[in-house]
Amino acid sequence: MTGPALAALLAVALAGIGRTAPPAPAAEVPRPPEPSAAEVRKRIEAFLGSIDTPIRPSQWQALGPGAIPVLKELATSPDQFPPHRARAVDGLAAIGGLEAQGTVLGLVRSESEPFAVRAAALRAAGRMLPPDRLLPVIRPVLEAPGPARARAVAAEVLARHAGEAGCAAVRARVAKEAPEEREVFHHAEAACEKK
Repeated sequence: MTGPALAALLAVALAGIGRTAPPAPAAEVPRPPEPSAAEVRKRIEAFLGSIDTPIRPSQWQALGPGAIPVLKELATSPDQFPPHRARAVDGLAAIGGLEAQGTVLGLVRSESEPFAVRAAALRAAGRMLPPDRLLPVIRPVLEAPGPARARAVAAEVLARHAGEAGCAAVRARVAKEAPEEREVFHHAEAACEKK
């Protein structure tokens, strides 16, 4: 190779140093197909029936919004076992959305619900609502007469999710409780002490 030809080849080679090729267009990652209604129901029933295995929020979310009507039906059905209903409430809270929120808040307000269902709804409301909306929803349960255990769950939700206003409401409620009932509020009081 002659001098001028070698110099031209070297110049072309050096011109490409430091340049990078434009990035290849990103390939779209195909989304898995939405499960059919029958498959959603089958998965939900398997989740509700699992005894010792906690269901992660991501597992509920993977069912997609098509699971909301099934979960709503199961969470509100008096024909279902209360623990299954409570798990359905957990699924609603994990998936979220206005329809799920409406169902959860309806269960919070219903004094006739079994304790397990209402407690799950109270905890779900704590995960679904912002602190400024949570206190007005939970305070009626905190102030309701009857067994202290529902008030204690409401107090714990407020202590964990409603900030100082929630803790103020908890302290005021505990002060009104009979001395023998105050022990059930220890989780709420402990959560407020950490703030």
